[in-house]
Amino acid sequence: MKQSDLGKLIQPFHVMELVKQADALEVQGKPVIHLSIGEPDFPMPETVQIALTKAVADNKTRYTPALGLPELREAISNYYMTTFKVRVPATQIVVTSGASAALMYACLALINPGQEVLLTDPGYPCNKTFVQMAGGNPCFVQTQECQNFQPSWADLSNHWTNRTAGVLLASPNNPTGTQLTTTAMKEIVGGIQTQGAFAIVDEIYQSLCYDLPAQSVLQVTGAPSEQMPLVVINSFSKYFGMTGLRLGWMVVPESLLPVIERFAQNLSICPNTPAQWAALACFTQETLAICEERRQIFKARRNFMVEALPKAGIELHSTPDSAFYIYAKAPFDSDAYCRELLEKAWVCAVPGKDFSQHRGHEMMRFSYANSMESLDEAIQRLRQFNNGTC
Repeated sequence: MKQSDLGKLIQPFHVMELVKQADALEVQGKPVIHLSIGEPDFPMPETVQIALTKAVADNKTRYTPALGLPELREAISNYYMTTFKVRVPATQIVVTSGASAALMYACLALINPGQEVLLTDPGYPCNKTFVQMAGGNPCFVQTQECQNFQPSWADLSNHWTNRTAGVLLASPNNPTGTQLTTTAMKEIVGGIQTQGAFAIVDEIYQSLCYDLPAQSVLQVTGAPSEQMPLVVINSFSKYFGMTGLRLGWMVVPESLLPVIERFAQNLSICPNTPAQWAALACFTQETLAICEERRQIFKARRNFMVEALPKAGIELHSTPDSAFYIYAKAPFDSDAYCRELLEKAWVCAVPGKDFSQHRGHEMMRFSYANSMESLDEAIQRLRQFNNGTC
């Protein structure tokens, strides 16, 4: 059977391939420590679990509107007001099947075949896939360590051409665990606006920040509009720990709602219904208190890893202040290093080739979404491996 051109274009997610090897080693009885997957190691808060099982028991399993439960859209709107002091009408919020669906809908709605979209390097590897699925061409803007791997408007404007349709950003960023400053956000949004282009801003790690309060680009721009062609993406996966339930949301200008609804109707019909009812429990004081307690645990792990990795022979070139990642320099070619680290020390970290077109062979990503006991053991193995005593 002849494969499509798009099928040939889409690259594998190398993170998952390495995890397969780690899983195979575990089957053999090897005590692998995972510093690879970007998934909280905590279960869903019990309050959300109870709401989920109750939704199923109450037969709340039928289709919902394609744009999501009205009650959940309203709850997210209230969350923006209470947490970020931003008024976002519920009618401009779309509940989606994970942030991935939101990113796909946004790209399909905004990009025409042949147009260019600026992406940061390093960045989340699937973003280029979403652009390509819409027929667009991803153009990578290399970010610098001195700027914590975040772009400035000058960086983006230097890559602007008459084919540039817009920009896809993430703050906080995967794999770097860093975020844009408020000043940089203002300059970037203002610059994009003068170009008559769009901005898609991925904020799925928004509330997992450790040195400053959580922020949103919407605090700078207000709700998206025709004058502010902005789409903001978020998710219940990371801060709320609901990864497998595949639930996210997007904030869009009113003019985009009809096309987004058509894509949602055709591509997913509706988001996971029990998950939507469960997500209502995310915004209770009890659940938010649990999530905040876990954020403090992630912060302690971040502090430990930032101090311990250099002592184990791993160079750090930026200061992660959010998410649960550290982007570091590998002692030698990162692909070979990560494979040897897994095979000899049974520590699974991720080479940079998924995340960077420019320096993927130099850099690697560690996830500290693991227990402090496991992190400490991983550091001991890293030190021994780097010293040649493993």
